[in-house]
Amino acid sequence: MGWLIRWLIRWSMPWLMVSPGRRGRLRRAMETLLRYLGHWIVRLAFLGLGLGLCSSTVLARPFDTILDGRDERIMLGGNDPVAYQRLQRAVPGRPDLRVEYEGVVYRFSSTALREEFIRDPARWTPAFGGHCAQSMAHALPVAARAEVFEIIDGRLHLFSSERARGWFLMDRERNLELAQRWWRDEVAGSSLLLQRAWRMVVPVPNRRAPEDLERDYRERLHGGKSSGAQP
Repeated sequence: MGWLIRWLIRWSMPWLMVSPGRRGRLRRAMETLLRYLGHWIVRLAFLGLGLGLCSSTVLARPFDTILDGRDERIMLGGNDPVAYQRLQRAVPGRPDLRVEYEGVVYRFSSTALREEFIRDPARWTPAFGGHCAQSMAHALPVAARAEVFEIIDGRLHLFSSERARGWFLMDRERNLELAQRWWRDEVAGSSLLLQRAWRMVVPVPNRRAPEDLERDYRERLHGGKSSGAQP
């Protein structure tokens, strides 16, 4: 990279209409700029290489999973997916009671709940690959907390925080429609890393800043219009 910087400076200097006294400062400034650009070019090249090497994993359906022992892609932080609806709470599953479905692993707290899952898996799996439903309304696959959830239309929806849950429930039907649309049309089957990067730089048209959501949330709380979510 050093030889390229020196060559560019030697080639460009005769074309620049500056006095000899200023060429030294200009040379140093150009060296700094080109080194900075070169640094980021190298970083982006390695990022592209990394994405290519891990494409078989990253480009799979974007589930929010963890690694635990011999199970590499565990859903719901290892909690029982059926217990969320049957017991209305997050219940840790047992490593010996497991089912692999759509390339990820679910654990269960009892044999009965495991058998119930096997009979109709789609009924018990979380929406949006287990990612935060509030963030999914903005086409952002963000990890959720397994203990922060809401059962909506008979489906498990997870959230990254109690506040995110409250924001989502302020306008539940609209947010649900947006999250389903972005998941179906853009996020499902995409690269998690690229999808996050893309939508952080180019937000979706319906994107709202956290401060705006928080203002509306507090207004509803003070106005007695809260949906029931706790701060």
